Amino acid sequence: MRVGVVGAGLMGAGMIRNVAAGGHDVLVFARTAHRAEGLPATPVADVAQAADGADLLLLSVTDSEDVIAVVEAAMSVPSPPPLVVDTSTIAPAAARDAAAIAGAAGCRYMDCPVSGGPTGAAAGTLAVMCGGPEDALAAAAPVLDLIGDPAKRVHCGPVGSGLVAKLVNNLLVAVISAGTAEAFGMGQRAGVPPEVLARVVMASSGDSWQLRNLFPRVLEGDHQPGFRARDLRKDLGHARGLAGTPLAVGDAASALFDQVEGHLDYGAVARLLMDLPDPEGD
Repeated sequence: MRVGVVGAGLMGAGMIRNVAAGGHDVLVFARTAHRAEGLPATPVADVAQAADGADLLLLSVTDSEDVIAVVEAAMSVPSPPPLVVDTSTIAPAAARDAAAIAGAAGCRYMDCPVSGGPTGAAAGTLAVMCGGPEDALAAAAPVLDLIGDPAKRVHCGPVGSGLVAKLVNNLLVAVISAGTAEAFGMGQRAGVPPEVLARVVMASSGDSWQLRNLFPRVLEGDHQPGFRARDLRKDLGHARGLAGTPLAVGDAASALFDQVEGHLDYGAVARLLMDLPDPEGD
């Protein structure tokens, strides 16, 4: 299969390596060209070259406007890809707009946002939340099987549904990570070391994925980006837009993440609520 890829950042690079390792011919357009260096893919100069003649176009870009621009460019080539698989986290309404643009050119679009960070992208074990028709999902499966764990792939419904599920997940990511930091800060100031608190909570009902996977780095003061604070803020904005009303807990968490430097990992929210070592590289 010829796979065009747009985006070679923290997530895209791992996906490209796995798709190429699966035996597919990969062409990649990276807006920041040096990100494509060293990847097992042919770099191209623009979206059109990645899309023209591709069997599938895989997107990993930043936000709604980027997706719309890429899909418009991809549909304008002589031989547009019959299927667009978009792993970006954008507004569900934008995904439906992108699907309409693709549909007008006789092509199919699926929103397939992912969870698992750069580690999961590198290992090919991402969770994938799929929105779109079942026949499109079947056509996309050979590539989705390479970038994610099929056991963690869920067909959520029509176009936009995968993004609704992703925004639910990321709202919980924000609330649980900030809440864990606040609770640990309280315990730390009361005299119990965070390492002890972690042992207690992991054996108790307050346990979470955030505590087991994020907080070992947080407690070491390591905030090198896996999922940047600015990207979580973007997703929280989409969650607020999806809700259409204030979020009693989510808005409080958002206010905390607004205070975190955008280039740091979202776990740096703990620096507002705990006493931690100085972060590496900050």
